[in-house]
Amino acid sequence: MNYDMHHTEFTKSLLAGVFAGIAATVLSLLFNTFFRGYTGFFLSELINVSTVIFALLTLGTIAGPTFYLFHHYLKNGTVVFQVLSVLVTLLLLLGGLQIQRTTDIVAAKEFRELLAGVITITGLCVSFGIPFLYRHDYI
Repeated sequence: MNYDMHHTEFTKSLLAGVFAGIAATVLSLLFNTFFRGYTGFFLSELINVSTVIFALLTLGTIAGPTFYLFHHYLKNGTVVFQVLSVLVTLLLLLGGLQIQRTTDIVAAKEFRELLAGVITITGLCVSFGIPFLYRHDYI
């Protein structure tokens, strides 16, 4: 039997985005677990298992077709996608560092650190994971 499957550019981009979202979700959940265990951070209304899973999988699924648009319609679209993804990640980091979640200074600092870690992990997975998976035949 022949199981060779040939994907279109769009399906490769979509699958790369979904897998990057899954990778970002797993890495962020691991980071969340270790960070909370190490620091004893207790606030979980915004960053918890369900929001991390839902948000990062959705983000990866949206980023895949976005990569397709850049890659397919722009010259050097992959580089443009990576640069814009890194810029968006940096802007989100800067915005996240301004959040004042609680009046407790230690808890506010720990929340910003946890959020910064999740944003960084997601940004790296999207910016570099999607183009890498798209170019290789892992999908």
